[in-house]
Amino acid sequence: MRDFAPAAGRAALAVLHLALASGPAAAGSAIAGEPGNGGFPLAPTGGVADVFVGADDWKVAHIAASNLVQDIERVTGRRPALRHDTASLASNAVLIGTLGRSRAIDDLVASGRLDVTGIAGQWESCVMAAVPHPLPGVAQGLVIAGSDRRGTAYGVFELSRRIGVSPWSWWADVPPARRTALHVPPERVRIGPPAVKYRGIFINDEMWGIRPWAAETFAPDEGQGLGPKTYARIFELLLRLRANHLWPAMHRGTIPFNGYPGNRVVADDHAIVMGSSHIEPLLRNNIAGAEWDREGGGEWNYETNAEAIRAYWARRLETNGKFENVYTLGMRGKDDEPMKGGATVREKIALMERIFADQRALLARHVNPDPAKVPQVFIPYTEVLGLYDAGMKVPDDAILCWPDDNFGYIRRLPTAAEQARSGGSGVYYHLQWLNGATTAYTWLNTTPPSLIWEEMNKAWEYGARTLWVLNVGDIKPGEIGMEFFLDMAWNPRRWRHDNIRDFLVEWAARDLDAGAAPEIAAILDEHFRLGYTRRPEHLVQYRAEQPLRYSWFSHDLHNDEAQQRLDRYADLARRAQAVHDQLPRERKDAFFQLVLYPVQCAALMNEKVICADRNARCAAQGRAGAAGYAARARAAEARIVELTTHYNTGLHTVSNRWKRMMSPAPGPWGAQARQFEMPPLSDFAGDGDAALEVRAEGGRGDVVADLSVYTQGRRFIDLFNRGQGPIEWVARASAPWVKIDPAEGRFEGEQRLWVGIDWTAAPKGNLEALIEIQGTGGKRQLIVPVFNPEAPARDAVSGFVESHGCVSMEAEHFSRRTGRDGAAWEAVRGLGRSGDAVTVLPPTGDSRGEPADILAHSPSLEYDVHLFNGGSCELRIDALPTQPVAPGRGVRLAVGLDGGPPQVLGDLPRPAGDVLANLRRYSTRLAIDKPGPHTLRVWMVDPGVVLDKIVLFTGAPDDSYLGPPESYRARRDPK
Repeated sequence: MRDFAPAAGRAALAVLHLALASGPAAAGSAIAGEPGNGGFPLAPTGGVADVFVGADDWKVAHIAASNLVQDIERVTGRRPALRHDTASLASNAVLIGTLGRSRAIDDLVASGRLDVTGIAGQWESCVMAAVPHPLPGVAQGLVIAGSDRRGTAYGVFELSRRIGVSPWSWWADVPPARRTALHVPPERVRIGPPAVKYRGIFINDEMWGIRPWAAETFAPDEGQGLGPKTYARIFELLLRLRANHLWPAMHRGTIPFNGYPGNRVVADDHAIVMGSSHIEPLLRNNIAGAEWDREGGGEWNYETNAEAIRAYWARRLETNGKFENVYTLGMRGKDDEPMKGGATVREKIALMERIFADQRALLARHVNPDPAKVPQVFIPYTEVLGLYDAGMKVPDDAILCWPDDNFGYIRRLPTAAEQARSGGSGVYYHLQWLNGATTAYTWLNTTPPSLIWEEMNKAWEYGARTLWVLNVGDIKPGEIGMEFFLDMAWNPRRWRHDNIRDFLVEWAARDLDAGAAPEIAAILDEHFRLGYTRRPEHLVQYRAEQPLRYSWFSHDLHNDEAQQRLDRYADLARRAQAVHDQLPRERKDAFFQLVLYPVQCAALMNEKVICADRNARCAAQGRAGAAGYAARARAAEARIVELTTHYNTGLHTVSNRWKRMMSPAPGPWGAQARQFEMPPLSDFAGDGDAALEVRAEGGRGDVVADLSVYTQGRRFIDLFNRGQGPIEWVARASAPWVKIDPAEGRFEGEQRLWVGIDWTAAPKGNLEALIEIQGTGGKRQLIVPVFNPEAPARDAVSGFVESHGCVSMEAEHFSRRTGRDGAAWEAVRGLGRSGDAVTVLPPTGDSRGEPADILAHSPSLEYDVHLFNGGSCELRIDALPTQPVAPGRGVRLAVGLDGGPPQVLGDLPRPAGDVLANLRRYSTRLAIDKPGPHTLRVWMVDPGVVLDKIVLFTGAPDDSYLGPPESYRARRDPK
């Protein structure tokens, strides 16, 4: 295994001056000397302030205060005294309290010494201010006053964050930098209220991660579930991330949340609002083997067994109704299946509406006589959305929580009428997903923050602002996506389409290393892009009774698309290792968990599967090198296991902390899922005597893929051995301006040579050169087509230039754009399979279907192209597989060539998409009247369409995964 050797430790910075500006990633800045007049000495050199919270304040205020004491000690080495009596305070004290609950805070407000303007009566807000002589005997105070109990806790944990304690200090072993002194400036700072009322996570599919970790490592006394000890850590994390809501772990084999009576108490102590998933009405876990099977009676069918089911629900409300909850309404089958009962859609709707009425009657009886005052949510997941769209009536005061499609694309958003409902709307979003087939993704987090931004910004713009829940699986390794999602829920305006990468930079600077933060962010940005192109979990696919499918990327086209992916991943893994190796020892564990493990394992999974694909290909072609690819695939698989073992048991500072948390093949169904199965391998290493064979890029026999003066690339020729033994070879070109690298050599398995052109010496015209390769056992001659026209000159052309039978354009590289009706196309940085995707912002415009309406109101893009061929050409537009924003809408766009009218693409309600490839492809044919310059226009028809890539084929379309690389274009800034 690679040696994760420690680097030299960092010197502690002398003084931290806390800048209490709002913003989740801010961590203060180090300065020399003492702060200006009026600053609060939280931990002056050699000393430390007391921390006070009143005895009668909320339990969560005490929990936060206790954590602050520990956090200050971790940073300074000096532990503050935690006091509950004002009479014994030191001359410097942090005063923590909740308005209406803390006499000390209320007295400061009444005397006019603490201004609570902007937080009094607000949801989850707080104020921080330095107050001189706040109490007798206290010369200087730092007051943290909350509008309610969570507001107080958020204020305290904000201070912890500002002194350098990461929200992930425990969950990802992020150590704070040591400081000798801490000073807080005197400015009053207000934090909150949050933009989204309920912000939380769903712990799900926990069978191979957080549950075995809790049961066998962290809290073995709590059995096969997550008990109060485990949930206390989870709730603390939520508070540090300014979340307030949880759907607890509920999968098969997990002891239900309420199977531990202490869990609901710990939740209330931490002021966490509990909820439950779409299959758990009224806080009841009905998965097979859980509460209904243990406590219920009869069939889980409301049509035939309503009385028993109502009594079952009532018992939960009797025990939990006194706590803060959001109650899930409706009903589905026990094991995430469709609801039983009702033979027709109308009958199912009537049954569901009856269930709503009965559930609200139970809430009125056991929680509040006025059910409109009880938070409730309806989650129209899978088939239930069809019932809702067919006319099912949901109580107006219930939250409508819109789910995504399990892959990060929200299925629909509220209409104008739904936005006017008193209950508001929310979103249930997936960072991971499990099912019984190979569409699950439960291992590495490769959902880009940019996709989360695009979808959740859209949700915010459409008024889904009451509840956001993220399915995080086991929490680890989804830390980055989880924090970004919750960060957006707190303040969705902080991140924009053009600054999402700043989140990664600020996150890396806070938790890993400020100096390396730009490189870490760049590594993660590339990691997310490659994973978005195809997730590691989706490299091996199968259908029942069919062979495994694992060949996605072309080996013949575009300089070997598959090898380019491996090269990018290898470079990424190398860069991540280089950052790891230069970090001080105390930062290595956090970096390994948050960056190195996911990046290197994603690279290794691609190495495993693509090498297995190449092994099968080589064996079929009789290449002696096949066995080498089999060895590489096996080595990659073994290395994944090795890295996972290190994650679980080998970290430097917390050895065995995460034992059983990470798995190299997560999934309870093992061979059924088969996502992590090794594809079949051949150990063919040649047969008979050494014999030379060649295969050229393009896969067209003795013709090499063409070279163009505009793209000025290169092409490969593979030399391989069909037998055993060494092959000596030499290659010669028919023209001196054809360059071969290398031009001779010796190999036993295979060797790749590259062909390029010296364009300064090549003659003009459509040319052909010959390459002759002679070696042991044979001679081969190949044709190299070369395109070097007289005009236009490369530096004189406008826009994109046709080469290799197409014009390929990344969507963000438009020549011009025109905004209309207050909206315009914008590039979303970091989103897309090969470049940055573009979408219309804001995404709330009207759909436009008629040509005149499109021309008058739709934002448009223009792409200038230069073509050498005319006639009928195929246009392909690759987009993200987003969903229509509302019923009756689509995901349509329109195209036109030169001055032609808009041609609408995309049938209603939506054309098919491939969520595993993150691709929806629009296709049409355009008539090119003549060669020369042309302009392609693209208009928005429906909002929410996200364009990724545009290819106009003048020749035969190719079948590569990503399509042709971008064509040469004049480098002019788009308008």
